[in-house]
Amino acid sequence: MKKVSATLVIFILTVAASWSLFRPAFFRIHDYVHAARIAEMSRALEDGQFPVRWSEHFGYGYGMPLFEFYAPLPYYVGALGYWLGIEVVAIIKLLFILASLGTALGAFALGKKLFGNTGAILTATALTLAPYRAVNLFVRGALSEAWGMMAMPWILLGVVKVAHREKDGWLMLTLSLVVLMLSHNIMTMLFVPFVLLFGALYVGYRKWVVQRSDYSQLQVFHHLITAFLVAGGLAAFYLIPALVEKDFTQVSQIFGGYFHYSQHFLYLRQFLQVNWGYTGSVWGPEDGISFFLGWGQWLGLGSALFLLTVRLIQLMRKHGLKKLGKILTDNKLIAGLIFGLLFVAGLFMTLFRSKVLWDALPALAYAQFPWRFMGVGVLFLSLLIGFSVTLIKNKRLRYLVTIGLFLIMLQNSTFFKPAEYLANNDDYYYTDADRIEREMSSILPDYIPSQMSTELTAPTVQAWCEPDCAESVELLVKKSDQMLVKTNFAQDQTLQLAIADYPGWRIELDGQTVSKFSTEMGNLAISVPAGEHLVGARLTSTPIRLIADLISLSSWLLLIYLSFFRPPALDKIKNK
Repeated sequence: MKKVSATLVIFILTVAASWSLFRPAFFRIHDYVHAARIAEMSRALEDGQFPVRWSEHFGYGYGMPLFEFYAPLPYYVGALGYWLGIEVVAIIKLLFILASLGTALGAFALGKKLFGNTGAILTATALTLAPYRAVNLFVRGALSEAWGMMAMPWILLGVVKVAHREKDGWLMLTLSLVVLMLSHNIMTMLFVPFVLLFGALYVGYRKWVVQRSDYSQLQVFHHLITAFLVAGGLAAFYLIPALVEKDFTQVSQIFGGYFHYSQHFLYLRQFLQVNWGYTGSVWGPEDGISFFLGWGQWLGLGSALFLLTVRLIQLMRKHGLKKLGKILTDNKLIAGLIFGLLFVAGLFMTLFRSKVLWDALPALAYAQFPWRFMGVGVLFLSLLIGFSVTLIKNKRLRYLVTIGLFLIMLQNSTFFKPAEYLANNDDYYYTDADRIEREMSSILPDYIPSQMSTELTAPTVQAWCEPDCAESVELLVKKSDQMLVKTNFAQDQTLQLAIADYPGWRIELDGQTVSKFSTEMGNLAISVPAGEHLVGARLTSTPIRLIADLISLSSWLLLIYLSFFRPPALDKIKNK
């Protein structure tokens, strides 16, 4: 019966967060590049790229290393659907639905582990139907960030399972961290410090508050650290090049002006204002999008604070101030304090008062929008709400409170809808290579190689000379990561290729590597002697990419070994 009720709750939550997707028409969102990304990922995989780094048609047809820097995991999944012949808008909708389903499942599992069934229902509802998730999905269209948020409750569940010394905890923590890292590197940067803090607090809670006599902190910390290291290794093929090679692109331009974090801090009153809109974030409290926490979430927070206060008063009456130590080590109070402090810390980082920390930590500039910390804040708020029902001793009252908060938070489903539907999905969601080059490239210029001109138009041919030598050039092969051209010049010529110059591109003349150079526009060029020759261009690994790939390969082999041939150190982990 409990399994049936859990399945029903997760089904209701997923439908409540996805009901707007169950119709043929789609809608305009801020980031409407998903279809083009899916198509480019699919084409690259068909060409044999793996891991995929280079997009052939973005960058106005000269290409750019899109998937070296932009969250690849949702688009690997999307490319699988595209390969299977699923229509691209249907794939995007499925990716949205998966984000909500995965969030509901993870939050429910985490809530059940910590608080039981009633707490699981409230934790899953508060997170899955958080208005901020509706903003990410139906206003911003931040698919990768939604997938990152989906991984977050699973990560905490992995931490809890490791702390409880359960065999599957280490693997769950490792794989959920990989999902976060490959879905959204910015959310990884923002959330990992909270995971580490939560892990330290929870381990301390188990040792000193719950007072488990057989509890080995060092063993638990060993497994936690190992999981983070292995996860980082598994995702190294993406994380390391994205960090080291970013200066070879024009991505630094998106961290200034409008995109500077100083323009996007929130004010406390915005958490209480519905103010639903579909435009953008601006300086000051009059944003065109909402940062409302949700009335059900506010009511749940109020209930948690009230119940914690009642418990504190009861403890003080029972023990008095002479036994203050017993009060301060009460397991319920400490658990509530942990969730509450992490919730407050997450929301604090969105506020203007946290600017001193943003100024002191240069890496935070990459986050662009301080309100991204709301994803962290609403997770711990959901846990605090789920925890609150454990403070109600009367079973009937606990059920009534759970049902009441569930129904109130269910009203947030009205936020999970677009401003309007499109008459023609193809206006924004297309996969045609020519349209990506001509129309979509200007929407996503972030990762164009740094030396490329900012005033580009899509090339009409793949190889050319100045003056024209079209009759002497024959294109033999054109793939996302390679090109082969046959030339027959009467005299020496400079041959230009419709490929952006970027580290890793190698030019061969008749099978021998030769030097290349960039034109004033930033594309590849080579000096070709008179006569008949074969000119090839191929994207290869740089030393950084090769090292990163080897680290990932080694880490995957290590993961398989640890999963199927468990060493004695991991065999010591026992079920609770």
